[in-house]
Amino acid sequence: MPDPLSHQGKRMRVHTLHAHRWARGWRRWLPVPALLGALATPAGAQGTADVHAAHAVVHHVVHLSAQAEQRLPQDWITVTVVARHQAPDAAAVQAHLQRTLEQALARARPQERPGRLEVASGDFQVQPRYGRDGQWSGWQGSAELRLQGRDLAGVAALAAELPGMAVTGVQMSLSREAARQAEAALRQQAIEAFRQQAADVARAFGFAAWELREVRIDAAVPGPQPRPLLRAMAASAETASPLPVDPGQAVVQVTVAGSVRLK
Repeated sequence: MPDPLSHQGKRMRVHTLHAHRWARGWRRWLPVPALLGALATPAGAQGTADVHAAHAVVHHVVHLSAQAEQRLPQDWITVTVVARHQAPDAAAVQAHLQRTLEQALARARPQERPGRLEVASGDFQVQPRYGRDGQWSGWQGSAELRLQGRDLAGVAALAAELPGMAVTGVQMSLSREAARQAEAALRQQAIEAFRQQAADVARAFGFAAWELREVRIDAAVPGPQPRPLLRAMAASAETASPLPVDPGQAVVQVTVAGSVRLK
């Protein structure tokens, strides 16, 4: 007959083994949120404090913007002149264009003055020519020259004197020097206007001072503006006529935008 005490001791050992296994399983399979919550409580408390501090920093913040602009006369002209030629032979087209370009440069180079009147060669191309029926009928090409500078009258007069070339484009703009000087002066004006706005807003809301949080400065300088030509103006040494020049106005604008904190 089995001993009841021995049987009871066996059951106790089995329960004890299950309990140890359950304890090891609990340690192994503890849910992640509970584990992270138990381990990260101090860091979580610090993170909450940081969030509250961040919210405190962004209080009393206003966004402002100020502009300054100036209208200036366009003081830079760019004139494009082109020579064109057609012939049955590509080499003949190229040779003719080369001679015309050399003659134009020989006339223009002696009048060059940096910033006042500058000369630069442009596109030079020779390509097949096709008739209305789509059949090849020879070769055609063009050679381009650019005249530019602050001497509006001088550039226009020279463009009309180049033999064998036609004016195909006129653009007016601000010179780099004029745009740079205007931008520097307007930047200072826009910054002063921004600061005055910040002081006025702080005072209106009952604050004694303000501090800058972030700022962005943008400048808008208009690019070259083409002048319409009713037709290409062919020029020759015998029939040179001045190219009409009518400079317009260019508006330079500087914007200062950002945010300040009232305090």
